[in-house]
Amino acid sequence: MRTYQISAADRRPLPQRYRDEQRHLGYCDDELDRPFAHHFRQEVEPIQRHAIDALLAGRAPSEFGYEVVDHLSRPGYDAMDTGWTRTSRGTLAVSCLTDMPGVTAQMWDWWFGWHSRDSARYKLWHPGAHQFAAIGDDRSSDRSLSDRQRYHDNVSYVDEYVGQSLSHLAIRFLDPARVGFDEQPGVTHICARLGTSNFPVGAGWLVHQVRPTDGGSEMRSRFFLGHPEIMGLPPTSTSNPAVSRVLTSRAGRNALKPVIAAISRHQMGNHLGRALVNHCATEMNHLATFLADLYAEFRDYP
Repeated sequence: MRTYQISAADRRPLPQRYRDEQRHLGYCDDELDRPFAHHFRQEVEPIQRHAIDALLAGRAPSEFGYEVVDHLSRPGYDAMDTGWTRTSRGTLAVSCLTDMPGVTAQMWDWWFGWHSRDSARYKLWHPGAHQFAAIGDDRSSDRSLSDRQRYHDNVSYVDEYVGQSLSHLAIRFLDPARVGFDEQPGVTHICARLGTSNFPVGAGWLVHQVRPTDGGSEMRSRFFLGHPEIMGLPPTSTSNPAVSRVLTSRAGRNALKPVIAAISRHQMGNHLGRALVNHCATEMNHLATFLADLYAEFRDYP
């Protein structure tokens, strides 16, 4: 895997909203006043048939997994375009293919630059699992920036359920060129280092490739989880600065690295692989059913 480079947004203190905002599933009265509230849905769309088949099939053979993020540059499909497995190196590899009629890569670049500043926007994506979202560096008022520039080298702090477990995530987006993707017409790659907002720990990588099809586009999602890393982040950019200060000290890194690795092995089990396939298949398919309309209405709304 590539080495992640700490960005200016990573060094910012955790947004105050992270500490102040009440968490809840569903929509409160204030959220129902948002101009996009007519897109809120209480129930998510059913997942696509091939995702159901992958969930029923269980864990795929280890040789279907791989460790190289830019593997998606190859044409065609993988042996495991939807499913999960564990590689020979111990990485939990998760993939999900979502067909998206009437949707373009540009719409997804806009979405990733638009949704993270407001929990109500984040709930559009998966109302049964998403609780909270805040952006490290809110660039929404700078209309000179492209959609990609709003989320590249930025960090999204989100609280969401993956299966029955509530996760407190820090999703650190980066330019796809830095992990080996070349620019292609009509294609986008959303790339990020995955970690927790509680501590300065990186836990994996994600890539969502959106490429055109005859009827719209398809998203090929990949998650590579495992091999945790204590990152050199300021303690104030986490929700537990005291513990984070210990973790990032030289003594803390040496003493606690085996503990972090043991916790990671426990959390990155088959149960997470299955839950993440289901979560990704749900949220991507659900939002894709109305993303084109949302984009047409709010593409110029900061």
